[in-house]
Amino acid sequence: MSPGDRIESTEADFDVLVVGGGHAGTEAAVAAARIGARVGLVTSALETIGQMSCNPAIGGVAKGTVVREVDALGGIMGRATDLATLQFRMLNRSKGPAVWAPRAQCDRGLYRRAARSLIEEQPRLHTIQGTVARLLMGRGTPRVEGLETLEGRRFSARAIVITAGTFLRGRMHIGTDTRLSGGRAGESAAVDLAEQLEMAGLVVGRFKTGTPPRIDGRSVDYSILARQESEIEDFDYSWSHFWETPRRVEDETRHPSQMPCWITFLGAEGKAIIERNIRSSAMYGGAIGSLGPRYCPSVEDKVVKFPNAERHQIFLEPEGHDTNELYVNGLSTSLPAPIQLEILKSIPGLESSRMTRAGYAIEYDYYPPTQLDPSLQVKSVDGLFFAGQINGTTGYEEAAGQGMIAGMNAGLLSLGRDPVILGRESSYIGVLVDDLVTKGVDEPYRLFTSRSEFRLTVRQDNALRRLSPIGVNLGLYSDTEQLTIERRLAEEDGLRSFVDSTSISPEEAQAHLSAAASSQLSHSVKLVELARRPGVRLASLLDAVGANEIASMEAVLSTELEIKYAGYFDRERSQAQRLRQMGDFRLDPDLPYADMQSLSFEARQKLSSVRPRTLAQASNIPGVSPSDLQNLVIEAERARRNVQEIIK
Repeated sequence: MSPGDRIESTEADFDVLVVGGGHAGTEAAVAAARIGARVGLVTSALETIGQMSCNPAIGGVAKGTVVREVDALGGIMGRATDLATLQFRMLNRSKGPAVWAPRAQCDRGLYRRAARSLIEEQPRLHTIQGTVARLLMGRGTPRVEGLETLEGRRFSARAIVITAGTFLRGRMHIGTDTRLSGGRAGESAAVDLAEQLEMAGLVVGRFKTGTPPRIDGRSVDYSILARQESEIEDFDYSWSHFWETPRRVEDETRHPSQMPCWITFLGAEGKAIIERNIRSSAMYGGAIGSLGPRYCPSVEDKVVKFPNAERHQIFLEPEGHDTNELYVNGLSTSLPAPIQLEILKSIPGLESSRMTRAGYAIEYDYYPPTQLDPSLQVKSVDGLFFAGQINGTTGYEEAAGQGMIAGMNAGLLSLGRDPVILGRESSYIGVLVDDLVTKGVDEPYRLFTSRSEFRLTVRQDNALRRLSPIGVNLGLYSDTEQLTIERRLAEEDGLRSFVDSTSISPEEAQAHLSAAASSQLSHSVKLVELARRPGVRLASLLDAVGANEIASMEAVLSTELEIKYAGYFDRERSQAQRLRQMGDFRLDPDLPYADMQSLSFEARQKLSSVRPRTLAQASNIPGVSPSDLQNLVIEAERARRNVQEIIK
């Protein structure tokens, strides 16, 4: 990225350019366009926009909440998922609604086509096919001014978001002898851009991930497998489908027809095959030295690290309505293809299976995210933003959340507006970004509910209420969308008002209280009083008073949670308010931490490296103690007074 690369002529001028059309890139491009920026999305193949490179699922624990947060801010992942869902499950049902987690299996082809269609609906967003060769830089302070593709096309921009996924110097491994350069099967790696970023002085590391084999579903004996049906019910990821009537009318065109998943297992025979051939695995044979995601291990890892486990569960997941291919979830591997087939044939129900694609591991470049500020802008290069696996994360949802933040802030920067930072107390996306830029990563990062201090109040069911005020303030929605949001939230408000003001008689409540093993009433009480009782469901109470059509199932769920756990929520929201106050205490990015003798030596080192923007961010840096934070406030105030004296 030579400072002398000033652009002399360009094919087109943009406010924001987004490099990559995966889940981070699509959300970044849409977010920047919604902000009001003119956006160019540059990808090596337009047909692969929105491609699901690994398993065909969206959501899960914590991840499902991120999808709803992205959707609340106008993103496309939730909308595309609703248009492509062929199997749905609500995880954690046994643990109570406060931690329920939506997860949807998608039709790959439908998802990809939905994502591209939703992108092309954005009037300020233009798609460009091409492979980026290099970024173009301005003179003086390092800043991006555009990019050039391998095809010789040049485009200018005020900000650039790189969302290269696993393509930066990607190398695929099948066994110890087969190594292919590529970002995913059949697609070339991005080498030129990776080399340029490293030459620019950015610290680079290597991570790995993997994918399992796929099989022909016609070769499976389903008669001996456990069948898992869809639970689609009335669930939508996106608020954008909300109807004018309080209870949604079923619309069979919104979701494709549902398909089952199938459950089997890897047993002793398959484990023995892996143990015999472990040295032919790219991972255990020495071909790969980089770390992979701990919580999505290869089947080799499972066998080696859990030798006493009798068997490992395998899910057979449909890829779509237009194919018989099945994704063998739980069998990610880098063993040679013949060994993979031998393992497949050892699995109950797959004895006659035909492997359509072999699994593989892939190594790729990532850039430790402590090199970014909380807007996901590279600290050392003005206007350059990173999002997705380039930051050391794993998962479609984590990529989408980062893409949303990077895209919004790239758009805001290009338009001369202040960045938007989501706090840990407001969203899982805020937790994700704060963890990345404050703590960094030493293995591929995956989001969990345990990473959030506010997981009771930051739930999947209330994402729209939490984040739509931010979206309205930023101007992310059309007039129609804003009206839809107002109606959706008004439904909840109306339901809560009804529950607070409506009484139920002992006779009306009798059967429902008996079913919940709850004591009977001696006189009429307000619905809200009964809804606080353990085991008593608000939906049953509404049915008892003839008001079961007053609101949607989702509005009933959110209202019930707010009633039942009000005390817990109040304490958590009080903690969130304290964190917001810390977030209001700004820290100058040029503070001389090394000279602050009142801080511990470790705190000075960590603060000098991260350079937090707020006291809240500083509080999450490992090694910065509460006493360090107290002294930091004094030191920061002293530094401000000194600056003011110099100005005078």
